[in-house]
Amino acid sequence: MKNYTIIHTLCSFIIVLSLSCTSNRQPDSAHDHDTTHTQNNSTQHDTLSSTTAEPQSATEAAKAPANTEEIQKAYAGIMDKAEKGALDSTTFKYSCNGEKNGTVSYYTEKGRLRLIVHQYNEYDHYSATDRYFVQDSTLFFVHRQNTTWSFESGPEGTTRDNITEQRIYLVNQKPVKCLEKKYTVRSKAKNNPDPATIPNKETNCSSIKSVITPYQLLFKHRQKPTQGCLE
Repeated sequence: MKNYTIIHTLCSFIIVLSLSCTSNRQPDSAHDHDTTHTQNNSTQHDTLSSTTAEPQSATEAAKAPANTEEIQKAYAGIMDKAEKGALDSTTFKYSCNGEKNGTVSYYTEKGRLRLIVHQYNEYDHYSATDRYFVQDSTLFFVHRQNTTWSFESGPEGTTRDNITEQRIYLVNQKPVKCLEKKYTVRSKAKNNPDPATIPNKETNCSSIKSVITPYQLLFKHRQKPTQGCLE
């Protein structure tokens, strides 16, 4: 059972990764790579910015996006560079009491943080990938995708993946647009949905703490990687 769980997790990751690479580079499309950092407290934002120690230069002085159109453009630019291998990266792996295991990758351009990717598993039947896009030391877009899987009736080994994707647009440290889509992928089905064709539904952006808190935690560990629990 444990070996099957490991195989299923690896297969699911390969499938999601291949879908991500073939989707278009718009934040609203299905399997994009993602982002977030919302702070109503400007003092806290300044602290985060100074912690990065990323010097401003004439070529690096791009301001954080001011609307959804600018967010889409900035997102596409970061994705293009990431896919072309034009960003530097550092990675660490961690394991938290055998209950949660993950990998955190930081992508930078000339020393300035552009993207954080957090991939993790909790117990046997849950996995997730969170992506945080950053410009001018400011989080402007987050894409989160989580998968819960289970066995279902049918041929031996038949599984069902329930997938939820969330997209959060941020301007001036506040969420301005939140989207969500849900779909199911079955291991033995021949007609699984194409995530790119599934429309997003706009959701309530009133609560953003669940996005900001993990972003701040990952931001902190950029300078202090750990092999244990993220705290």
